[in-house]
Amino acid sequence: MNHHLAILAVPGAQLLDVSGPLDVFAEANRLLNRTVYQLQVMSLEGASIRCSSGVRLMADVTLQDIQQTDTFLIAGAPEARDMQLTARQTARLIELCHESQRFGSICTGALLLAQTGLLSGKKVTTHWACADALVEQVPDAQVEADALYIADGRLRTAAGVTSGLDLALRLVEEDLGRELAQDIAANLVMFFQRPVNQGHFVRKQQLSLGGRSAFQEMQRWALANLAQVNSLDDLAAHMQISTRHLARLFRQHMDLQAGNWLENARIDQARKLLEAGSMPLKAIPAACGYRSNDVLRRAFVKVTGMTPSMYRKMFLKT
Repeated sequence: MNHHLAILAVPGAQLLDVSGPLDVFAEANRLLNRTVYQLQVMSLEGASIRCSSGVRLMADVTLQDIQQTDTFLIAGAPEARDMQLTARQTARLIELCHESQRFGSICTGALLLAQTGLLSGKKVTTHWACADALVEQVPDAQVEADALYIADGRLRTAAGVTSGLDLALRLVEEDLGRELAQDIAANLVMFFQRPVNQGHFVRKQQLSLGGRSAFQEMQRWALANLAQVNSLDDLAAHMQISTRHLARLFRQHMDLQAGNWLENARIDQARKLLEAGSMPLKAIPAACGYRSNDVLRRAFVKVTGMTPSMYRKMFLKT
């Protein structure tokens, strides 16, 4: 087997989106003591690619010159949402995807791949911060904002940055089996299958709390008194307004359901307490305003993909 794999690195590419997956495939070659994966870095044009870090990559081949690939991936770039491929580049990408056994993207590379139209009707993922942008770009795609990687037919997409390594491991597992993929994960000191999804890493955006409006003051009060906040009625009472009017304010100022904001606030508080490691697990639910350990556990798993005890084990300071 000789599998030709190429990663397109556009100007401003995130270096880890390129180097991370390549190291996974290179480790497969090393462990097998033969070249299973023939690896190439591809540029849109020219021999040099300046990455977002300022580091320059030397391309092995350009988009127009490459002859064929078995697997073709597009790496992400922080400014990918503002990049517009030319008609010629888009046409060549479409040809390359059709010719490849597998094709896909890493991180925000999905926003570039979307310009080909090949994500239409597909189940895909990208970096959580760009999921909404991908939905706008491809309304009929099923964008899974929490997923680390997704396979849909010949299409493979990975979420933010380091999840490119997760995707590469899955591809090795497809090609060469689980045992080799597990050996690679062990050698690279990474999870073979991470016990998290993207929701674990999301830090929710919220209205700045530095202002003096009554709405912002209520938020500051709620965050400081989550243990005493039993429901949205308490937030409304603090502002001396109805719960219905409170819901309107959240929609108007944050485009968010009031209940979702309160749930996010409780989970963020739980994360901080778990990361600090000083409070007993059994005391954390009450400190965040949850009625019981079971209620916190269900909410925490829904948002992060892991239990509070698993989270503490991963983030406990040593």
